[in-house]
Amino acid sequence: MSTFQPVTRNRVADQVAGAIRGAILAGEYPPGQRLPAERDLAQQFDVNRSSVREALHRLEAWGLVDVRHGGGATVSDFLAASGLHVLPWLLAPNGAPDPKLLRDLLSLRVALLEFTAQQAATRATPADLASLDAAVVELRAADGPSTVQEADFTFFEALIAASGNLVLQLMSTAIGAAYQENREMFVALYPAGPANTALHEATVAAIRQSDPQAAGAAMRRYGQAALEVFDR
Repeated sequence: MSTFQPVTRNRVADQVAGAIRGAILAGEYPPGQRLPAERDLAQQFDVNRSSVREALHRLEAWGLVDVRHGGGATVSDFLAASGLHVLPWLLAPNGAPDPKLLRDLLSLRVALLEFTAQQAATRATPADLASLDAAVVELRAADGPSTVQEADFTFFEALIAASGNLVLQLMSTAIGAAYQENREMFVALYPAGPANTALHEATVAAIRQSDPQAAGAAMRRYGQAALEVFDR
């Protein structure tokens, strides 16, 4: 069980909420368990009770706890009560990466890449194609894991926009946040030298030809290759 440490005075409630959130997502406080009383939390963090109270309300807004007046805060079943916004925090609770969840995210990415490319092949506008072409140019110029990673993400954002699928865009926002906030966990998936843009180019060519099957197949191969690197 965590014994929380004092925090600095800057953005106190954020830090308190973040520390408790990390403990919950790491499984130190399972669903149904009550958190320590406000007084005890304030003492552990060396802050006033109003800061703890504000932190608990943030945790409640995230779907992580249920706060009852006079009854303290009880940990919720966040898989049932929360949403995709907790994904960035789940990938590395308390700074320790979760390999299973990382793989789950990459597996979902394979499916999303395929579906997104298929959607884009039937809905992309000339402006979307111009954005995709520009993203490919950026990828060709990228050299080294970090720059290739950033350019690849730019391409995926352009592909999402070209899909014209609002629900897909909302989902990708949450998944993209998880990816961007934990970029260092994925950088090893990218080459040490220049990017290989063959499958990106094949995808754009298929989208330009309104060929969803070819576009989806190209992006699926690209996503699967990254998953294979992760599994090594």
